[in-house]
Amino acid sequence: INNTSLTIHSPAQQALCKVRTEVVEVTRAMLDRSNANFLLWPPCVEVQRCSGCCNTKSLQCVPVVTHTRYLQVMKVQYMNKKPTYAKAVVSVVDHVECRCQPAPRSPVHKKKSSQKQHSRQHRNQTLTRPKKKMRKNRKRISKAAMRAMLM
Repeated sequence: INNTSLTIHSPAQQALCKVRTEVVEVTRAMLDRSNANFLLWPPCVEVQRCSGCCNTKSLQCVPVVTHTRYLQVMKVQYMNKKPTYAKAVVSVVDHVECRCQPAPRSPVHKKKSSQKQHSRQHRNQTLTRPKKKMRKNRKRISKAAMRAMLM
């Protein structure tokens, strides 16, 4: 007996352009680009982002309304192999409303962008990039220590 003939298949539904929950990594760069001697907790958070399909490839799902949200995180620094804890605030951008709009055309001749503009674009991409596999070398913080710090 062929099992697939007994299974009820539901019709595929297009993933419409709308706001969905995504997970992004909370990076040190979100707080301090000049110092790499600390960790942030939690390591990732949920944000609202536009995603989905538009009817043609010439359109793309983009945010038309956004909202900046400020999140309290724990900054953990190690001094003499002992952790010190401090509260800190990072900002994330939530997409509030999405729309299918014409995709920007790729220019035939790319203009040379200044280093400042390139790093600004990279920084914006870094803040909105979905969470990747977390690095294994992060130090673990116990749940009890986290509860104590957040009180």
